Amino acid sequence: MIKKSTKIKRNERSFKNYIKIKNSIDQKNLNFKIDSEEKLDLLIRSINKFMVQRLEAVQSDECLTYFLQNMKRYKIMTCIMEAYAINSGATYKEEIIKKLRIYSYKTISSIIDDCIERGYIKYVNYPSSGSQKKIKKFRPTSTLITNYINWTLQHVGNLNQTLRNIK
Repeated sequence: MIKKSTKIKRNERSFKNYIKIKNSIDQKNLNFKIDSEEKLDLLIRSINKFMVQRLEAVQSDECLTYFLQNMKRYKIMTCIMEAYAINSGATYKEEIIKKLRIYSYKTISSIIDDCIERGYIKYVNYPSSGSQKKIKKFRPTSTLITNYINWTLQHVGNLNQTLRNIK
């Protein structure tokens, strides 16, 4: 008798949790209603598959694999891409360092220097006037940009296709 009541309480708790999660999800971007625990499970599995595959750049160029090896590199890559998209050109190390204050100057600088050595990003030198030194800016290579875009579109497309199949 005790076992049955414990089992019932677990199910009630699970259902309450399902209702709480379902009511907290912004469903306006979904093409289906989360009206069952099975659909919630499918949604979670689909998103998890998307997240895992996104971090596995097995079929991608080695430059993406390099950036996906750890969160520091990934965040640096996204900051470089954001700066490139905003400026449509080159940026300074200091701009990336300022955006990523959670990491040390030395860490970010060494990752950027490593990326330059590997050819994933490159310096764009602008000659300066007078007694000023050359100002070094860098930008992502076209290979990194196209691989980043294709990689993202592929995985977003896969997620969209999976979500379309949930009904």
